[in-house]
Amino acid sequence: MTISEIIRQGLHYARTCKSHWLFGFFVGIASGGSSSGGGGGDGAGGVTVGIGGVSTGIGSVTTGIGRPFGLSVTAITLIVVVIILALVAAIVMRYVSEGALIEGVVRARQGGTMTTREGFRAGWAHWGVLVRIELLYFAATIGSLALLAAPCVIALKALGPLGGVALGIPALLIAVPWLVTLYLVQAFASRIAVLENRHALDAIGKSRLFLHGRLMHGLKLIVAMFVGTLVIVILGLVAIVPVALLLAALIPLLRLFPVIVLGCLVLLPAIYVLTAMVGTLRSSIWTIGYVTEVES
Repeated sequence: MTISEIIRQGLHYARTCKSHWLFGFFVGIASGGSSSGGGGGDGAGGVTVGIGGVSTGIGSVTTGIGRPFGLSVTAITLIVVVIILALVAAIVMRYVSEGALIEGVVRARQGGTMTTREGFRAGWAHWGVLVRIELLYFAATIGSLALLAAPCVIALKALGPLGGVALGIPALLIAVPWLVTLYLVQAFASRIAVLENRHALDAIGKSRLFLHGRLMHGLKLIVAMFVGTLVIVILGLVAIVPVALLLAALIPLLRLFPVIVLGCLVLLPAIYVLTAMVGTLRSSIWTIGYVTEVES
């Protein structure tokens, strides 16, 4: 398949499979601001950082004020627990959604449909293995970066900036293709684990074999994911920006608060649909890329 064909199919599923949008929304949030659409490793990392940020923020409020807003220690503790539980639920839902989207796109390709309830069932059956694949990918990425950075740091301290640069350039040339390969292995392993009901290590092993001789195919999928995402975002901005400007023009007439309420009623659903379509597209492109190669 050409890149344009992959993009066209991905956009078709993102637009027509509305029962996938709830799952696409969580995948879209997790992959927002990162290039990860296959497995969402960077997205999960973003949530983890978010947990740390919430804890730090609450800690600073508690230390500086003691009892913010007149809340008791018990109330503050409950709020912290609720926030942590909500973040954990969001992380779990992100992987449930990934499994649901993989299954749903395959059904759509076969002319079938998947309800939201069926999507939850399919995603729940596979979210654990997707998390394990993600953790193995994360460990491999961190280990690789540490292994490549160690000689550069040693050379920097021993030989100065010139030595660090001398080793840094070759390390960078090695790191980029290696990290891209790890990302491709993780993306395909997620599809193999869901569609073939395999364990994490087994799926990763088969993904390595699948990727052999298909590196260019994987790079095509990365390009297709980027271009497809860009298309949706541009079309979304074309629709949203004029509405936002109109709402801004209404502020002198309706005052700020009514315009904010009206903006939430109008723009939040549009942002939800846009995010859901991006998540559905990014996941479906990797599923399309894997399934078409297996079928050929």
